[in-house]
Amino acid sequence: MSENQTAVHDSLRRRLAAVNCVAPIVDCIRKMRVEGLADNEIAGLFRHAADELDETTMTKDGEVDTAA
Repeated sequence: MSENQTAVHDSLRRRLAAVNCVAPIVDCIRKMRVEGLADNEIAGLFRHAADELDETTMTKDGEVDTAA
């Protein structure tokens, strides 16, 4: 990973930690592993969820607005 990519990832981690997003994601992944899902299956589920978010409009306060 290049220095620029590392800086971007570090910045993202700090931003997510600041709004307390990391812990729920880690907890979710841990639960999926306990249920027997492989890492590639978990990654696929997160990609699918991200794709669904791409299809909606995010409001200013971070809520999903599906009316758009």
